[in-house]
Amino acid sequence: MITPNDIATKDFKKVAVGYSPEEVDTFLDDIYEDYEKLYKESQKEKSKTEAVAEDTDRLKHLEKSIERTLSLAEAAAEETKAAAKADGDAIINSAKQQAEDILASARTKAYELEQKISGLESRYELMKTRIKLLLYAEIELLDKGEVLAEKEAKAQETK
Repeated sequence: MITPNDIATKDFKKVAVGYSPEEVDTFLDDIYEDYEKLYKESQKEKSKTEAVAEDTDRLKHLEKSIERTLSLAEAAAEETKAAAKADGDAIINSAKQQAEDILASARTKAYELEQKISGLESRYELMKTRIKLLLYAEIELLDKGEVLAEKEAKAQETK
């Protein structure tokens, strides 16, 4: 690219027939000033463009970083959710197992109590039968004792 300095220092060959050197110099001076303004503006715009490009690169890097962070956060949330579900399932299974154990223990105790009740009922019936037999035997003895007492009373009367 031609710089303003290139325009300012440019020398042309002088020939006998041609343009007026003063007019060419004046025209070149005007071009130099305009070109210098445009060149400086171009350099400023180039700097701005480079700054914008750097900002864009930083924003792209930041965007990628945010996307990675978001992806990691989503993965962590999924892992946490899965772990919570697994823990919940484990708690439910443990509670079900405890409930089954309690029911089995209660059934066993109920069966044992039924067996004791049945045994006590059998002993009750046995004792009842024994007491009846004992009472019948005592009644028989009493009856025999009365018969004997009557016989003795008759025997004493006969004497």
